[in-house]
Amino acid sequence: MATENIKLHNTYQTNFTVDQGYFYTFDYNQDNLLQKTDDGNTSFSYPLDTLLDYPIKDSEFDGVYFWSQEDPGGGDNMTIRQWKIDNYMCKLQKTFNLIETGSHKYNSEAFSIEHYHTTLSGATTSGSSTLYLDEYSDHSSMNFTTTSGDPLILHLGPNSNDKEEDVEVSTVITGGVTLVSGTQYGYADNDKVNYYTHIWMFNDFDGVDGGTGALYKIDAYTGDYITKYESGAYQIVKAATFYKVDSFTEYGEVDTLCYVKVTNLLFINTGQAGATLPYYGSMVMENVKSDEVSVIDVYDIAMDSQNIYRLQDWPDGSGAAFPSSLYSYVLSSLDSFVTSISLAAYPAVLAANQVSTSTIVAFVKDQFFQPITSRIVYFSDDNTLGDVDPDSDGTDSDGKAQTTYTSGDDAVEVKITALVEQS
Repeated sequence: MATENIKLHNTYQTNFTVDQGYFYTFDYNQDNLLQKTDDGNTSFSYPLDTLLDYPIKDSEFDGVYFWSQEDPGGGDNMTIRQWKIDNYMCKLQKTFNLIETGSHKYNSEAFSIEHYHTTLSGATTSGSSTLYLDEYSDHSSMNFTTTSGDPLILHLGPNSNDKEEDVEVSTVITGGVTLVSGTQYGYADNDKVNYYTHIWMFNDFDGVDGGTGALYKIDAYTGDYITKYESGAYQIVKAATFYKVDSFTEYGEVDTLCYVKVTNLLFINTGQAGATLPYYGSMVMENVKSDEVSVIDVYDIAMDSQNIYRLQDWPDGSGAAFPSSLYSYVLSSLDSFVTSISLAAYPAVLAANQVSTSTIVAFVKDQFFQPITSRIVYFSDDNTLGDVDPDSDGTDSDGKAQTTYTSGDDAVEVKITALVEQS
C-alpha cells in the first residue's frame, strides 16, 4: 500500500508549511510557491516576483506572511526572507542577510517566527485609534519594540469587504491597545488580528564556535541580532515551528517554539525568555525505522489544529523509503493518547506459600510523558495457583492503577500483564 502523500521533491522542496488543510512549499526549480493537497496534486501555483538563487531549506507561515530560509553558499551565511501572496503572486517583502563576522558564523537548517493570533473584541469604525482584543492585550509580546525603536505592528483583517491593513501600537491599555494613527477601514467583532515579533534560528555555531550550537533571537522587523542561547541541543536541528499548544494541563495554553531533536519534539516557552530559555515539555515521536534503532530525519514540521505534520523521506517504522525518494508528511497528534504502560511489583520476590502478597502498580503515560487519568487497566497473571485481585482498576491523577498479587505454592517466575484501552 502506498504511504506517500504530498510527494515533495527531495532536492527542491525540502521545506513546507500548512494552512487550512493546504500544504505550501517553495520550489527552487520553478521559482514558485506551490499550494498542494494531501494527494500530491498542485492545487495552485504562486509565481515569485523575485527569483530564488538557492534552494529553500525551511519555510514558515505566520498567518499573514510566508517566510523562507536559505543558505547562499560561499561562507557561513544565511538569508531569511518574508513573502506575501498578493494578486495571485508571492511578493518579496523583506530580506535579511545574516553575514559571517568575527563574532558570528551562521549555518542553519531550521528557524521559526514568533507570531500571535487574536480577534477584535467588538466592532470598530474607520478612523478608530483604540482596539479591544480577545487575547494578548496583557501579554508581554504587546510591549515589543524593534531594535530601531519602532512600535509593534498589528495586521487587521480581512474584514467583510476583504480589506486589511497594518497599524502601529502606541500604548497597551486594559483589554486592548491604542494606535499611533486611526484605522483606514472598519472591522467587525471577531475579525482577525495577527502580529509577529522575533525570528528564532537554530544555528550550528555558538558565535564562531562550531563545537556547540545556539538558538539565535533576531528582530523580525529589522533582522538585527538580539541575543543567543548556547546549547548542544540547538545544533543539527532540521525542523522547527511556533504554535500555541494546550497539551500540558499544568500550564494551559502556551505559545511555544517547537523543534525536533532525534525522536523528541521539544517545547520552549519563549515568553519566559531571560538568561536561559525554559523547556516546559517534550513529546516522543515514532520516527524510527523497522529495525527499531535507526532514526528517520524530520526535515520540516508544521502544525494545524491538533495535527502535527512531519516532513520525512521514510514513513515511521518502515524498512523502505518513500518511492522515488520523495518527501511526504507523517502525522503525529497534540491530543493526548496512551503511548506507554509500565509495571512495578512491591516486593518483586515472594515466598511461594499462597499467603504472601505484592502490590502491582501500573503507570500509564501519554506521548508527553504526562499521566493518563480515569482509564481502566486490566490485570492478569499466568500462574494458575496465584491470583490478582481486583482484576481491574482506574488510573488516578498520577496515571497510576494498582492491584494485589497473592502467590501460589509453586516457586516459578510469574508474568503479570496489564492492558489499557486507548479510549
